[in-house]
Amino acid sequence: MENLSRFKKVFNFEGVDRLPVIEWATWWDKTIERWRREGLPDSVVSVTDIMKYFGLDVHKQFWLSARGRTCPAPPAYGKGILKRMDMDSYFDIKKHMYHDIEGNVIEEAERWAEKQKNGEAFIWITLDGFFWHPRNVMGIEEHLYAFYDHPELMHSMNKDLAEFNIRALDEFCKICIPDFMTFAEDMSYNNGPMISKSIFDEFIAPYYNKIIPRLKEYGIPVIVDSDGDITNMITWFENVGVNGFLPLEKRAGIDVVEIRKNHPKLRMIGGFDKTVMHLGENAMREEFERLLPVMKQGGFIPSCDHQTPPDVSIENYRTYIKLLREYCEGAMR
Repeated sequence: MENLSRFKKVFNFEGVDRLPVIEWATWWDKTIERWRREGLPDSVVSVTDIMKYFGLDVHKQFWLSARGRTCPAPPAYGKGILKRMDMDSYFDIKKHMYHDIEGNVIEEAERWAEKQKNGEAFIWITLDGFFWHPRNVMGIEEHLYAFYDHPELMHSMNKDLAEFNIRALDEFCKICIPDFMTFAEDMSYNNGPMISKSIFDEFIAPYYNKIIPRLKEYGIPVIVDSDGDITNMITWFENVGVNGFLPLEKRAGIDVVEIRKNHPKLRMIGGFDKTVMHLGENAMREEFERLLPVMKQGGFIPSCDHQTPPDVSIENYRTYIKLLREYCEGAMR
């Protein structure tokens, strides 16, 4: 079965020969540095090269960010790029955002569209979410206050983002239709969502309601990418048309078996506890056994619940891939 058709069937809860064997997230630079010392060839450079080297199914992500190449970087982690929390400062920085897709992205998308057409690879896009984007512009602390202190600024920013996301989506879909997409959000932490449902309904939901109908017109499954415990906010997003979530972090309290029980048609990617990968085959096999009941049901593609950490040796990673393939095949028997 072709890579692309296999992915589409699994996401539609249809039978396949095996589940896709993928890593949805690229690898930490420190992890790659370690693997170089342990035998990863210098000729294996690109993300696609690494996928092929380890025998993973090939896919390609395109991040259509609202921030352009000229947009200033934040002065420090967690800090914003606004000089002041007011509309004038936002208008100054807005000149560096919401531009058309860059030419090199279009050229690369055209090359990958051929691979998609031939069934060799599936393609997905990421758009900035309506929690993620204002936080990156305002800074973490300022953003959380802004829901109360600067609601007009928050709405203005998300209105602009919704218009950009729709425009970028339409432009990309002239080249090819993505096989799924993600909204970057990171709206939860280990104890649940960072905002209340009333804040979500006022500041976030209206803008999802603008773009998701367009995504549905194209037939693109909509996935939200949020770290942390997303359990309580699954229904919030389902109500605006979201189809699923990744990465489903085990250490944040996510139980994919329980989620599937409560949300039987939710699409899920991830779920494998990355913190057991350095412990060897028995620990990894035990983790796959935990996921196996949901793997058998469709609509779930197992993968690391974030990037592979640098305490994982290349031999342990090879063991992980071997087990991933074994369970992806076994789940469909």
